[in-house]
Amino acid sequence: MITNLRSASKKVLRPMASVLVKAGFTGNQVTTMGLALSLVYLGVIYFTRNPLLGLVTLAISSLFDALDGEVARMRGLAGPKGSFLDSSFDRLEDTVFIASLVLLGFPSIFTALLVGISLTISYLRAKAESLGIKAEGKGLIERGERLILVGLILLFLPLVPVVSTVLFYGLLVASLVTLGQRFHLVMSALP
Repeated sequence: MITNLRSASKKVLRPMASVLVKAGFTGNQVTTMGLALSLVYLGVIYFTRNPLLGLVTLAISSLFDALDGEVARMRGLAGPKGSFLDSSFDRLEDTVFIASLVLLGFPSIFTALLVGISLTISYLRAKAESLGIKAEGKGLIERGERLILVGLILLFLPLVPVVSTVLFYGLLVASLVTLGQRFHLVMSALP
């Protein structure tokens, strides 16, 4: 879903990226700021246990993550090094965002499983693409949807906790389905 919205989102992101370019930032610096903000998010959750403050921090970190590639393209510096840095930091951010749910009372075993599944979904895409198999946009939910669901879990936790619980387990099930879909995609495409 998010993959299909990328072209529309560029209309919103481009003016913000332009401000960062004019301020002298590179794509790699914006990527690094996104990672730093994910650590700020973890600190907010750890010290305050306030999911709404966490949601604000997660949203800002995710915004920087969405802007880094646009900044790199606008500066003419997009390339494999930035792509590698972005992908690596995305996995670290995913781990932070999902693992922090333990601090808010979600079961540690299922949270750990969700972290592992999320990382494996991303790995399967990277491995598929290294084998020449297009995996972007394949599967029930991708990283963007997972982050939106984590954000919704944070939003509903203080308001309607049962909705957060349903969303948490829904995220786990949807991630398992996506894992199976990606695995099947690669296995079916290989001789």
